[in-house]
Amino acid sequence: MLKNKDLLTLLTRIFLGYIFLSAGICKLTHGNFGQIIGPPWLEERLAAYGLSLFAEVVAVSQVVCGALLLSQRFSLLGAVMLVPMNIAILAVTVSQQWAGTPFINAVLLLLNLFLLVREYPKFSFLLQLNTTFKIKPTRIDQIGQNVFSWLSLGFSFLTMAAASYNLVLTNLFAVLAFASFALTIIYKGVQHKLDVLLLTLPFVTMTVLTLGRIIPFAEPLLALLVLVEALLLIVRLLLGLRRRGETTQAATALS
Repeated sequence: MLKNKDLLTLLTRIFLGYIFLSAGICKLTHGNFGQIIGPPWLEERLAAYGLSLFAEVVAVSQVVCGALLLSQRFSLLGAVMLVPMNIAILAVTVSQQWAGTPFINAVLLLLNLFLLVREYPKFSFLLQLNTTFKIKPTRIDQIGQNVFSWLSLGFSFLTMAAASYNLVLTNLFAVLAFASFALTIIYKGVQHKLDVLLLTLPFVTMTVLTLGRIIPFAEPLLALLVLVEALLLIVRLLLGLRRRGETTQAATALS
């Protein structure tokens, strides 16, 4: 069973990764791709100022950052790259006085910073330049060190490449990417059944969001998946706390 903090780190990577990957693909398909946040009309709005190329760069950058986060292998790189993007998006939403949007982006920025705080040992050498550091890989550092992480990145970039040309191929590559991302995490990395379920359900939700136009009762199904994920997460965190307490008691008794 994963530690609670490791489980929350993985879920945060998955959430932020999907948020930005889907937002980028949605922009490239002009709103014809399932997503949670937008806006899909960014290129059209900026084209009036001669900035359509800039909008495409933003979309591509979102896809790249999201895919790196989801890959686990390069999640630290994705989290670092995402910071300036999150700050820039937050600044734009504040300056444009978009109702409610700055608060959402502030939460995304905080989640992004949470990921970097969890990786603090890998940055600590920046504060102590004359010290020799030996970084010991954590358990979740070992997740994603398999062929599926490369496959997932490949399918993500194929999704991005097809986005402007063929929606069917875009959706197909996206679903293959989501399946590969899920396998990246659970293949020889996570064995506990409840952990596996918690870490694969989000990718099922992504698939339903992507294919929502052709899946009957997509909206109720999405609501059910989110509810099940939330309830299972509460149960899993409580189990993790109890197990930690039992471990602490056992260590105290031995000492």
